[in-house]
This record gives sequence, C-alpha cells and structure tokens, in this order.
Amino acid sequence: MKLFNAITKRTVYSIGRMVRETGLAMDQYGSKLSKDIAYLEPLSRHRNLMPLYDLVPQYSYNTYISPNCTIVGEVQVGSESQVWYGAVIRGDLNAVRIGNNTSIGDNVSITTAGSLPTGIPASVNIGNFVQVQNGASLYSCTIDDEVVIGFKSVVLEGAKIERGAVIGPNSVVPPGRLIPAGQLWAGNPVQYVRDLQKSEIASNIDTCKRNLTLAVEHMYEFLPQNSAYLQKQNSIDDVNPSKQTDTNKVPHEFKI
Repeated sequence: MKLFNAITKRTVYSIGRMVRETGLAMDQYGSKLSKDIAYLEPLSRHRNLMPLYDLVPQYSYNTYISPNCTIVGEVQVGSESQVWYGAVIRGDLNAVRIGNNTSIGDNVSITTAGSLPTGIPASVNIGNFVQVQNGASLYSCTIDDEVVIGFKSVVLEGAKIERGAVIGPNSVVPPGRLIPAGQLWAGNPVQYVRDLQKSEIASNIDTCKRNLTLAVEHMYEFLPQNSAYLQKQNSIDDVNPSKQTDTNKVPHEFKI
C-alpha cells in the first residue's frame, strides 16, 4: 500500500509539473505575439524549500530559514535552529535530521549517500546546540550534541563526532573515523590535539544562543507580508497537526 501511494504521488507530481510548464510556455508565446516583453525580464525562481516527489522538508515554527539557502527532500530542522545564507541541505538519497538550537553556517553543504558499504546508516544526523561553521561539508555522518565543526572542514561518510568535540578549521575527518567526546581534533586527516575544558564546551553552547539572537534580527529585516509564509510552509506543526504547539508559547521574536 505504501508503495502504491508513493507511485501515485510521483505520478500526480509529474502531471502537475507538465501542466505548469505547458502553461508557462503558452504564456510566454502569447506575450511574444502581443509584443509584451515583460516575460523577458530575468527573475529569480529560487526556492529555499523544495519537495522532491513525496519527500518534503520540515521545520519548526521558530526555525530561521534564510531566503537563499536550499533545502531539498527529506530534511527535518529542529526548533530554534538556523540555516544561514547559501547553505545547501540535500535529503534526496537519504534523510537529514538537524536538532534544536543548531546553526548551519553560510555556504555549508550537507549531502547523503544512498547506502554505505559498511552497513552504517547513510543518513545525516546532527544533534542539539551544534555549530557547523561557514563553508563546512558533511556527508552521511553523525554529529552529536554540542559539537563544533570548524570553518571549511569536511566530515566524510560513516564518521561520528561525539558530544562536545571540536573539529578545527580546514580539517578533514576520514570515512568511518570516531572522534571521542570532549576533545579537539584538527588537521588533514584529523589528529588529536588536546582535551577540552568544561568552560570551553559551555562557551560553545553560549555561541549557539547568540546565533539565535542574531537570527531574530535577520528575520526582522523581512517585511511581514513577504515572509509570513516562512512560518507556515511545510512546518512540522502543519505536517503533524496532532503535535501542534500552543501558539501562546511562541517566543515573541518569531511572531509575525
């Protein structure tokens, strides 16, 4: 039954796309005949949230999704997390799950494999209070809570970063590597540097909270009539109405 429903959804999606593109082509042809050149003006058709057949991105009501990021397919982004400018998260071959209060920085790339030869799940799982800093790349890996992935670092398939660990900037975590909790690793390939102090791990959590405050300021820059759809489109509360959150508890920063 599940297979039949999936086939039906993909068939309806394909027909809808065909009709939409046919209508667009006819509109352009009619404009050309009437010498209306407005259709020639280049307009951005970028969509920061893009379903892939029956795989629909989901996020919480107080998640910040930047206007020019790209989130495709089976992706879940938790409460008070942020996906910053230019980030690409592809849940096309496998699922991507991002926890609460997590920051996905500018130009970050998160992708998945269909499967791994080791039998390890090929999805990407990112915990709570995680910082994935600008330009980093994650590929079918597991990131536990309170981890920091440094600028332009790469975490390859099957790797696992345990709680509170830090990967230094411009580092590469090889496939299948386990990074123990509370340690700093850096280099290409990564090597152990030292153990982290509790105060350093707590500081990383504070940075995540500051990122949330910054996200609120960025959200205020969008006119309410233009960004209201960001609070409703494909949100987890809409997809799972039985789990809807009391709107009276919504932080005022995120109300529109």
